[in-house]
Amino acid sequence: MNLENNGDFSRQYRRSRRTAPVWMLFVIGFCGVLAGALVTCFLLEGMPPSPAGDSPQPPSAAGEAPAELPPPHEEDLAVVEVVSRVMPAVVAVNSYVPGSYFGRSVLMQSGSGSGVIIAEDGYIITNQHVIDGAEQIIVLTADSRSFEATVVGEDQLTDLALLKIEEKALPHASLGDSGTVRAGETVLAAGNPLGFLKHTVTRGIVSALEREVRASQSQYAYTYIQTDAVINRGNSGGPLVNLRGEVVGINSAKISEAEGIGLAIPSNTVKRVADDLREDGRVRRPQMGILIQNLSAHTGDSTDQGVHISEVNPGSPAVAGGLQVGDVIVAVGSREVRYIAQLFDALLSYYPGDTVELTVMRNGRSRTVTVVPGEAEAEQ
Repeated sequence: MNLENNGDFSRQYRRSRRTAPVWMLFVIGFCGVLAGALVTCFLLEGMPPSPAGDSPQPPSAAGEAPAELPPPHEEDLAVVEVVSRVMPAVVAVNSYVPGSYFGRSVLMQSGSGSGVIIAEDGYIITNQHVIDGAEQIIVLTADSRSFEATVVGEDQLTDLALLKIEEKALPHASLGDSGTVRAGETVLAAGNPLGFLKHTVTRGIVSALEREVRASQSQYAYTYIQTDAVINRGNSGGPLVNLRGEVVGINSAKISEAEGIGLAIPSNTVKRVADDLREDGRVRRPQMGILIQNLSAHTGDSTDQGVHISEVNPGSPAVAGGLQVGDVIVAVGSREVRYIAQLFDALLSYYPGDTVELTVMRNGRSRTVTVVPGEAEAEQ
């Protein structure tokens, strides 16, 4: 059969292959490999070099150091350094009020915010609304220690409070000069957002300066720093810090109807209030005995600037100094005054009994009036 014939031929063919010399096959194969290598080298040598960056880099040999990464940006290094220095001084502030639990009287947490240690012997600045009405205040430090704090003093008009814990050699932050802060400057907001994200820092810029914020149900108003650094519930009382590591503000509020509008109390206001609370337990404000409003509100023209005197109390320091109804205050000392908040900021540089020089516009003419203010009663 053909199949069988094909089988016999195959066996004969295999036998003939076994008789070929093996060493000859080895020599032929080696020569082929050598010739291929020579041809490849010749072709590669004649090719033009690839443009820089086109060819992949060979992997590093075992034990060889990897290629160096580009150095961090100078501002990033500054931020890291500031965070490492300031964050140990940032604390969580938890407030407790009396409550009932299954018929038992207990203390229940009523609020949570932030604070910053400003002296190594345990003085802490926070917002007044964080500790308002609290029977007990617990401060948690960066190294996970807890302390019961006492209230040295609180001031509702500036929304600031000074606390004290009994501990020494604490890390603390320094209060800078908010008068040198400029719009566009990089700032960091540190605190405990939502009450449990301990020691969070956000980064932004100073968006604007001297935003007028009025105390509720009061003629008092003060200027705030506006920032786009993220501020959330629980950040209240935490520091706003510049890249020199100085506290330039105390974060106090945000505009809930908009994104990226946070407000911080300037550090110069904080300094005055903290000093007064530490010395007297209250803020000693000068009082001239006048009722005032922004000139723009009086005239209805938003471009008008200055503070209009609408009433002068009989027998007040204002009367003794020569102020009159209708006068428009445009400066306190050398500081320009365009609206009420700037007036109260300027007056925080004085104490009751100091001599205050005012520049006023009267009947279209500028004149200087000297007033020696008395002391304002505590206003709630």
